Amino acid sequence: MTVAHDRVPDMKKIPPLPDIFLDNIPTIPHAFEAAEACAVTLTLSFFCLILVHKHRFVIFRRYFSIIGTVFLLRALTMMSTTLSVPGEHLNNCEIRVGDSWDEKLQHVIYIWRGAGMSISGVRTCGDYMFSGHTAVLTVLNLFVCEYTSARLKFIQTLSWSLNFFGAFFILAAHEHYTIDVIVAFYITSRTFAYYHVLANSLAHKQRNSQELTWSWFPLYSYFEENVRR
Repeated sequence: MTVAHDRVPDMKKIPPLPDIFLDNIPTIPHAFEAAEACAVTLTLSFFCLILVHKHRFVIFRRYFSIIGTVFLLRALTMMSTTLSVPGEHLNNCEIRVGDSWDEKLQHVIYIWRGAGMSISGVRTCGDYMFSGHTAVLTVLNLFVCEYTSARLKFIQTLSWSLNFFGAFFILAAHEHYTIDVIVAFYITSRTFAYYHVLANSLAHKQRNSQELTWSWFPLYSYFEENVRR
């Protein structure tokens, strides 16, 4: 994110790209803060689930394995192609981090301390493809829905609502392009589904499946070794 920030094109020379959603919806003030409020609510719901679930450590391991895989893919995509700034109001993108490793390290700590959230005072640019906020919203929603009882329909409905409203607010704030949000939702949901198909089946015990599994989730066998099926 630190390197991608300094690779953002000059806003004065390269305007925002054409986008079917952003071109037709005006910027809504404080919409991004509303998206992060949705993320915070889902995070609290996830930790409540962790506290009461008897397989909390299994859930934790799966969460970090999936979110780690998703954000590794995100690091590759944001470094591969740098999109122009999606909103003209994002004037902080003109501020560069600097070339020295000390300046870059300070910026990394700055992002880490604020959990990458604007409500903590963190503002980043260049990390557009794909949306990290949408990825976090989606993975938290999927974990809450997967590991709560089917009888708790209200919680699951609320979780999905927070996921989709959060994604809408990200776009309404003009903080990401529409494709950033769509790709984030798709990659995160497919990674979650793929991991759990493996975790809930015996296919992973076959040699070919083990090789394919290792390529996607190198620590899968270690995390799932003692899980009862």
